[in-house]
Amino acid sequence: FKWMMKHQLRKVPFVGYACEKSHQIFVDKRGPRKVKETYDKARATLKGGMSLVVFPEGARSFTGHMGVFKRGAFMLADELQLPILPLTINGSFDIMPRMRDGKWVTWHPLKLTIHKPIYPEGHGPEDINRRMDECYKAIMSGLEEKYQGFVENPDQ
Repeated sequence: FKWMMKHQLRKVPFVGYACEKSHQIFVDKRGPRKVKETYDKARATLKGGMSLVVFPEGARSFTGHMGVFKRGAFMLADELQLPILPLTINGSFDIMPRMRDGKWVTWHPLKLTIHKPIYPEGHGPEDINRRMDECYKAIMSGLEEKYQGFVENPDQ
């Protein structure tokens, strides 16, 4: 599988180089042409039979609560009529909250919950919205109780 990550991570020593050489996908939103290039790379990856890990919120939250999902990955799944496999990651906010400097992490266990796949039932905006809602609910149901519920993240 390949990861989608913000293009700024390309500058992180060792990590950026390793991701570049392993053909991970850097999301670049600095203009319509860059967004299209990112979307095209993701499409080619999926058409080639590779799975793609996407963080649909687009950014880490300041509270540990889940933010609003962006449509891009869901539109791509709809276009290619691919299932979506929701994953819930518990513990990452406790390891390194967004507002920390990133130099030190705190030990805390991580728990990954793999939910049932969400298959396409149609094509177009209605099915995209349905799958976004189902995915959001599935991931929310797997979160620790202290992070469940919606808390607005104005920076998102």
